[in-house]
Amino acid sequence: MDGMQKYTSFYNFLESTAKKYNDKTAVLYDTFEVSYRKLFEDSVKKALHLQHFNGDRIAVYGPASYRWIVNLFGTVLAGKDAVVVDFFIPHDIRFKMLEKIDVDYVLCSTNQYILSDNKGIIIEGAENDDVEGLEFKPDAAKEGRILFFTATQDECDKAVVLTTENILSAIFNISSRCRCGENDRVLAQIELSNVFGFVYSLMWPLGTGACVCVGRGLRHIDSDAYYYNPTILPANPSLAEYLKKIKGFNSELRSIIIGGAPCPYHLYEALRDRDINVCTVYGSAEGTGCIAVNYAEDGAYEPFEDGTITLSDDGEILLKGSCVMSGYDNDKAATDEKLRDGYLHTGDYGRLNRTKRLVITKRNPEIIILPTGERVCRSVINDEITAVNGVAESYIMYYDDKLTAVIAAIDKTAKADRFKRKIDKYNDKKGYRWEIQRVVMCASKLPRNEDGSVDEKALETLIDESDS
Repeated sequence: MDGMQKYTSFYNFLESTAKKYNDKTAVLYDTFEVSYRKLFEDSVKKALHLQHFNGDRIAVYGPASYRWIVNLFGTVLAGKDAVVVDFFIPHDIRFKMLEKIDVDYVLCSTNQYILSDNKGIIIEGAENDDVEGLEFKPDAAKEGRILFFTATQDECDKAVVLTTENILSAIFNISSRCRCGENDRVLAQIELSNVFGFVYSLMWPLGTGACVCVGRGLRHIDSDAYYYNPTILPANPSLAEYLKKIKGFNSELRSIIIGGAPCPYHLYEALRDRDINVCTVYGSAEGTGCIAVNYAEDGAYEPFEDGTITLSDDGEILLKGSCVMSGYDNDKAATDEKLRDGYLHTGDYGRLNRTKRLVITKRNPEIIILPTGERVCRSVINDEITAVNGVAESYIMYYDDKLTAVIAAIDKTAKADRFKRKIDKYNDKKGYRWEIQRVVMCASKLPRNEDGSVDEKALETLIDESDS
């Protein structure tokens, strides 16, 4: 498999790839092509511009584009933290997320990427980005960090702090296990605000001299594979399933990397039947999306980096190494709980098979991972649904390809239609991220196991009966 040098900073990454690949196309967006040399130059210019402003943290959001990429690199090179946010999150939720982590500035598509304050008001003079004659002095020690949002067992949107070392170590490790080179075209369809999309669709291919083909948005998702003719496609299970259904794989596609969520075996098997090299990735934002990879039919994973995975006495998967996050932003208690005794406690459980590869036996029960890669904090959603008028208790679960709310009502004669209307209003506030697609009524209290936890097997039977 193709190797990659280990970069020491984002500046070193951009400068080295610019020297090595020069006029080769780094980013292709529709018909707009940008070379590795220009990507480096534009990123440095953006950094010089941003250094004029005193704030330490900039939110970067908007549809994936070349400008988004330059803003991200420029922010980090300028020594400021880049906070990447899903552009499609409802405004009120996004504002609360940014307020919680004390963002100083915003760069977003709605104001042509001119620097704004934390409320989105354009800063006077910020449109003047003339840096002619200024010299950029790289300082790896002062490069900014990148913050990604994820769900934990207590919060739906928790900010994970990743250093440039985390990111650069991840792409180095990926390169040692997965093949990508100068002749490859990688289609970036997954949101770059998602750590899987960012690392596998952008950073890894740029580090190997490949061409990053930026997806043109949801309206073109059916045709982008044929338009760009990629050789490598990073995809979540939802995207891969959809492209399989519509026969959306181009003839030159040779590799699919599935991550962000567990890949169902039937999907893995169907893709391999097309003579496409398929691998699945086990990772989380806390581990820079780079824990282990599986490219065998037995579903067992090999760590990207040797010596990083161990199992606790009860089988919990523990992680250490260069890809482990520096912590949760401004939350020492949560960080200390997650990072203990030198290990990242994943909350997932597994075992080692006869070949010493990792078999995952149970995912963290407090976090629901949807096929889109979206992570849902079960306890928070349970509390929000239980707070709906007329609900005595509720339980959220992903079953039979649907996010389902099982509700025990105060009024035992209440019908599901009544609560379906209330849940629809709840969905409107949350946006597309975790739409509850099915409401099932429980005639009595939720069934529970001896330890007090909800009996999911009993609820699955209840759901099946309600659908029949």
